[in-house]
Amino acid sequence: MSEVKTAEQRLNELEIVVRTLILFNQNAISTVSRRISQGNPAIADALIQDLASLKARSYSGIDKGLHDQYVDSLIAGVS
Repeated sequence: MSEVKTAEQRLNELEIVVRTLILFNQNAISTVSRRISQGNPAIADALIQDLASLKARSYSGIDKGLHDQYVDSLIAGVS
């Protein structure tokens, strides 16, 4: 039998997903922008290192596993 969730519980879960997506997008955009603007010839390697370091950071109020999955997907896209 599946667990019945209240509307408030579902909204709280959605808020976490939205905060996670916002934080991920901010981190990804700032990382990409910084490296591109520097004109680094080893852009792919630098991006991968910077993105990987995002996973080591501690955040509150987000789904850290979801955030890290997004980072991994972006790393896979760069490599």
